Amino acid sequence: MDERILALRKEVDRVNRELLRLLSERGRLVQEIGRIQTELGLPHYDPKREEEMLGYLTAENPGPFPDETIKKLFKEIFQASLDLEERQDQKKFLYSRKHRPEPTRVRVKDVVFGEKPLLIAGPCSIESEEQIMATARFLSARGVRVLRGGAFKPRTSPYGFQGLGVEGLRLGRKAADAFGMVFVTEVMDTRDVEVVAEYATSSRSGPGTCRTSPSSKRWGRPGAPSS
Repeated sequence: MDERILALRKEVDRVNRELLRLLSERGRLVQEIGRIQTELGLPHYDPKREEEMLGYLTAENPGPFPDETIKKLFKEIFQASLDLEERQDQKKFLYSRKHRPEPTRVRVKDVVFGEKPLLIAGPCSIESEEQIMATARFLSARGVRVLRGGAFKPRTSPYGFQGLGVEGLRLGRKAADAFGMVFVTEVMDTRDVEVVAEYATSSRSGPGTCRTSPSSKRWGRPGAPSS
């Protein structure tokens, strides 16, 4: 092996260790920020703050990586940091009887979640208007009041249909309104909450009602409850 390559690789290793140290330091800082945000009831994700950070990082980018690469790398760091903050809150989720023994009830129109067993049905992924309309018609005729349809949540298989995104949300809401139902969907990423709030009557942000989770707190701001 050429000695120049070996010397450069040693430098790369040194930089990797420094990057790891700085990422760990950043992680500890965002954990503390997240703890304070949770304490104050503030959302963990701030899109304006993210845009500002990406703006000054690309403005100060000395190269050789292009700006788009810098944005992509830091968005991954931002998402990992947000995940770290959210994991801190998991122990406080309201589905834990240890932390909240009494039931949590959420009223959406004339449907009450958490009061008694409630059937929620619908497709894992909304694939077409015909599909979701036929599903809502079938369920409504059998007394089901809550229509569920996935728009952002991908199927387990990466080769399966992945949902229609915002168009799926629009179709889900249209079908629910047509048959007098409540429309719910999953929010997998807190950055999607605000756009979901435009269409869904209620959101599901995890395995239970999570008043202290960042996605649920952000969902509460537009005026629609989460489940």
